[in-house]
Amino acid sequence: MTVGDKRSHSPDGENDAPTLPVPFALRNRIPSILNARTQSMHMRRSLLADAIDTQGFPYLHEVKGHSSCVNALAFSRGSGQWMASGGDDLRILIRDLFDFDAERPGGAETSAYRIRARLLGHFSNIFSLTWSVGNKYLFSGANDCLFFAYDLQYGDTPIRQVQPQVERHRPSISFGLHEASIREVSAHPTNPDLALSSSDDGDIYLLDMRLPGQVAQYGYFRAQIESAQWNPNPSDGHRFVVGSAFESGSCAALFDVRNVFHGSDLAINSNDTIVRYATRVHCKKSNRMVAASPESTGAQFDPSGRFLAVDLSLYHPVLFATESAEPLAEMSSVALHPHTNPIFARKTPLPADEMMGYRNSCTIKRGSFGFEAQTGHLYYVAGSDDFRAYGWKIPPMESLLAQRQALSKDAWKNNEAVGYDNGWFQSLTDDLLYQPVHLSTPTFTLEGSRSIVNSALCHPTLPMIATAGIERLVRYHYATPMSMAHLQPNWSVVRPQTRHRLRTVNVAAVLRAMGRPHRTAFMDPDPEQRSSESSPVQTRAPSSRASRDPRQHTEAELADEETIALFDELLREEESRSILPAHLDGIGIESDEALSNDSDDPDSDVEPSSE
Repeated sequence: MTVGDKRSHSPDGENDAPTLPVPFALRNRIPSILNARTQSMHMRRSLLADAIDTQGFPYLHEVKGHSSCVNALAFSRGSGQWMASGGDDLRILIRDLFDFDAERPGGAETSAYRIRARLLGHFSNIFSLTWSVGNKYLFSGANDCLFFAYDLQYGDTPIRQVQPQVERHRPSISFGLHEASIREVSAHPTNPDLALSSSDDGDIYLLDMRLPGQVAQYGYFRAQIESAQWNPNPSDGHRFVVGSAFESGSCAALFDVRNVFHGSDLAINSNDTIVRYATRVHCKKSNRMVAASPESTGAQFDPSGRFLAVDLSLYHPVLFATESAEPLAEMSSVALHPHTNPIFARKTPLPADEMMGYRNSCTIKRGSFGFEAQTGHLYYVAGSDDFRAYGWKIPPMESLLAQRQALSKDAWKNNEAVGYDNGWFQSLTDDLLYQPVHLSTPTFTLEGSRSIVNSALCHPTLPMIATAGIERLVRYHYATPMSMAHLQPNWSVVRPQTRHRLRTVNVAAVLRAMGRPHRTAFMDPDPEQRSSESSPVQTRAPSSRASRDPRQHTEAELADEETIALFDELLREEESRSILPAHLDGIGIESDEALSNDSDDPDSDVEPSSE
């Protein structure tokens, strides 16, 4: 066979290319080279895991560019070079995370990470963003009931590319059949043209960008959908989870796209589920068995699709094995802040020293998994009402299964030692109640925010977490130093600090917010342009951030202050809410007769104890 001949690779080895002999001098060195590389990889993973477990993510960059709340974050697939963010200012910004310059010239709101593109088109608050496989499309969903697909083709973009001007894009594909706010959009794990889009009115669409009308399938629930997300495992491609209280006892369920859509003829129900996850919480109050059904604010898979975390309003994030209905663990900060236990009564108003600790009461929270590929350990991160985000290290599944407790309902009722200070979950498949492992001490806390953190997103390849929420800023938290500022000896002193919530009301900011006109897509210029044009101090170099008087506030900073003041008021109103009925939560109890009357109500969440 000549050099130019093509060879086929047969199962029997016929016609295979000949194997070149390895020189004798290298035969003994190959295993040692491979071992050295393996050891080096394990050492890097071990060092990073130790850094996260001991100090968390202490290094921080605050990134500007938006002018209002940031509701949605999305890292691009693969290396995670691109970060998309969107929110109440009606635009999507795409930043290049591989191009950082702390002294980048521009206005007061200039981003330290280079902005690659601005995506326009939405008319109301943007709630969800996701990249398609290969970064062909960026999908978005918003309060204007519109689903957009931006054809960016960023998958083939070189890591370093001179881009002197910011790109501006309008949606390549628009879909407008939703009749309510779109809560989440989710890209298929392997097909760049497929996406799920779900809305507040219970509608869910399977969309195909190749079809003229985009609708491949349609279904609906008889309840609001909080989230709908594909299993990210590339070997799956058919299953997705929906966060919705469409059936009692569960606010999250797993479906198969091949048999769930019935069009407008029949609502999706429990008969269509593969797994219904048990989220109904049971505890004991005043010698009675009390049950509560917290609402889901989102359901997230880990990158491998093995685990599922359900973020529950007025409760903790709960961890499931994807294939099992019963919870494995719940994550909280109760060991550090006992007052955050949702089973206990709450004082209103809370004293100042009880405002800390994980809590999810008044905004939609979305957490995320990450860092297993970099450290060998899986972590889950979620934002909190106390202006922080919390991260928990997830033990191996075998360990969680071994530590989880299970009791029959009768045994649970008659056991005086259980149920009074923790929640148990009623199985949907048998007569057992399960107490998941309680990960009550966070592995790390993300500091530096001035208001509620709604989104916490782990980077796919870097030891970095992005957080966002009520403020206009996106914050990047790092486990290792990422700039010269992080190497300063006094970094722990000069770094942004978490704001302490006060009892006093910022009346001036609230009044300004009430008088501010509603912002629309037609009256909102670019924040960088606006900040430089309206900067209170002008010098010979108006484009330099150093030229601005730091004692003066930009328009974006004033708007931020107003939003923070409004949500401080909302927190005051919401902080005494509980998953339990008020009279059973120790608030306003008057007599035992009140309990007896409630327990006779067939629709009540109170069940008489057998005691």
